[in-house]
Amino acid sequence: MSEKVKKPFYKKWWIWLIAIIVVFAIASGGDDDDPEAVDSTEATAVEESSESEDESENDDAKEEEETEEKTEFEIGEKVALNDNIVEVVEVEKSAGDDFDKPKEGKEYVIVHVSIENNGDEDTSYNPYDFKMKNSNGQIEDPAFSIIDSDTALNSGELAPGGNVSGTMVFEQEIDDDQLQLIYEASFWSDKEIVFNL
Repeated sequence: MSEKVKKPFYKKWWIWLIAIIVVFAIASGGDDDDPEAVDSTEATAVEESSESEDESENDDAKEEEETEEKTEFEIGEKVALNDNIVEVVEVEKSAGDDFDKPKEGKEYVIVHVSIENNGDEDTSYNPYDFKMKNSNGQIEDPAFSIIDSDTALNSGELAPGGNVSGTMVFEQEIDDDQLQLIYEASFWSDKEIVFNL
């Protein structure tokens, strides 16, 4: 029996098939436009998109600055925090009366506030949600005083759409012109708003 002679590898059909595929792939890749032209077009598109991204980032930054939560407000401004809308309606100063006088060198600062529930659920309110900061950086709770006790803000809850108003009395140095009323709607939140008095 004679041995079967093996064909050389370059005469096998599958080698020629691979060779044809490779040649076809190379030929079809060479039909593209000039690579430099493609590159420059892509670079322009990227530059344009990066410019538009920069513009949109600038617009976003401006919007963030505008919508960034303002934290200091003036008397008469209505301010929303969580579901409550708070307003400092008026500020009065008092030397007290015959039964209730502030300490020497101090005066009572009486703050009239209004709170409205703008949410869908009941919210609570409390005079101890308010503190006063003075020019020395001291932050104090309302004072125990009978001054304006008939209009004092008590604690309670507001139904949706409900509102309440009342006064709080703070004891501060006479003629301190840097007083600020700080309102924190929740013990669990660090969000606050500040009213310049």
